[in-house]
Amino acid sequence: MQSLPIYLYENILTVILDLDTTVRGVNRIMYQRDLQIQKGIKNVVRIQFKNSDQKRIPISESTVFMFSMFDAVNNRLLLEKKLTVLDDGTTLNLKGLAELTLTERDTMDFPVSSYQFVIKYQDPTNGTYLPTYSDTYYGVSGKLHLKQDAYPVLQPSQEIVSFNKQYNPAIVKYEHKSGSIYAYPEFNGNQALHTMAIYMTNFKGTVYIQGTLANIPGFNYSTIDIRVYNGFDGIDYVNFNGVYTYVRVYYVPATAPAESTNDNPAYYGSLDKILYRC
Repeated sequence: MQSLPIYLYENILTVILDLDTTVRGVNRIMYQRDLQIQKGIKNVVRIQFKNSDQKRIPISESTVFMFSMFDAVNNRLLLEKKLTVLDDGTTLNLKGLAELTLTERDTMDFPVSSYQFVIKYQDPTNGTYLPTYSDTYYGVSGKLHLKQDAYPVLQPSQEIVSFNKQYNPAIVKYEHKSGSIYAYPEFNGNQALHTMAIYMTNFKGTVYIQGTLANIPGFNYSTIDIRVYNGFDGIDYVNFNGVYTYVRVYYVPATAPAESTNDNPAYYGSLDKILYRC
């Protein structure tokens, strides 16, 4: 039996804040560790404020501390958030401690890359911001690595824009078929979710969604869903579950009154495209 150890611990970053006038010695910090942040999940980072000889210093709950993340190449500010001060003035373990919370939305639009960050605090006498330091050599900024190791990358949808028009004598109507679309069964479990977005313009007719487990496309299709529309304009969403090797979509337009075939786009409108994701 295999045993997999999992480590759950707080992400703590030390910041130098020299507000203590009783410092007797200096403990040189050669470097500051880089901050690792994961996209797609909530990140909580505890900020420990110390003086230059590595002693925790008290911070006031009324003091404003700001975290700023920026692209150093273009000198552009990307994100700024206020820290939550945890130091209550009495609890020893919370002395000099603050907390930074980055939600999923905060990092959603940023590419996986390396960034710089600074932490600054507000001078209570005049409201201006003063720097804190990442080391005892007056290094103000730290390095942040934005990663995406804990969340899968969203793949683009497959787009179906062309349909093969065929006459079916069995139903005396024209059918418009998409052909076989690969459904990536190797990535799906038994409850695999498939989503289709059907774009239509005043469409009248019936849409059939089919799937097959056959390794050769075009054989043994079974119907998964049937949708009937009467002048639908917009996007209709279809969700279904199951492992399929291929799926396909075809639609049968409605027949206009007093016409012998269903071949009048001016009457039945149009099915413009389908976006498919599995």
